[in-house]
Amino acid sequence: MPLRKSPRKPAAAIAAAAFATVALAGVSTASAATLSTNLTCTAPALSQPLAKFGDTANYWLAPGGNFEGALPGWTLKNAATAAGNETLGVIAGSKSLKLGVAVGTAQVTTPEFCVDPLHPKFRFLVKTNSTVAALNTYINFKTPLGVTLTVPAKVNSIGLGNWTLSESQPLSTAIPKAFLGTGVTASITFNSVTSTPGAAVSIDNLLIDPYRRG
Repeated sequence: MPLRKSPRKPAAAIAAAAFATVALAGVSTASAATLSTNLTCTAPALSQPLAKFGDTANYWLAPGGNFEGALPGWTLKNAATAAGNETLGVIAGSKSLKLGVAVGTAQVTTPEFCVDPLHPKFRFLVKTNSTVAALNTYINFKTPLGVTLTVPAKVNSIGLGNWTLSESQPLSTAIPKAFLGTGVTASITFNSVTSTPGAAVSIDNLLIDPYRRG
């Protein structure tokens, strides 16, 4: 009997499956703990860079989140800064972050920063030159015992086209309340999968929602 090839799963389906696996692992690990932390987050400069899109919340720029500098503290796997700023005019610059400088999946993680209950979400600008791409986001946070746990934030399906504003991604609301307390040290991970060989996903202007409302 001739062997049948398994149907090839689209990039978004593969990424969603990986996302679900992390979700199960993260929830089962988190539910075993009851400790919380009590960091006090100091508010950086705030602005309303997304007001023209109907989002009037105050935001602050994540560390290195405009990708104009050397990105100290970032972890890049199959990713690098590239020439070309986002074209929606949110924050001026000349660079963005390209996930997929070589064939295969790519992953980047921000430096750690303070997250408290008043940081419900984050947003960013994104585009791809792939027919279909998936960009999964995850939240990594440290427990009071110094152990880093990872929970999923959102699966973002992206189609071929120009720069667009991402949907809101959960930040403090993704962290179990037992761990959040008044604040924790956390970072954000982006993982990309493309359906077109050699294609990439680009992101720019990673914005954290806010310490206070305008």
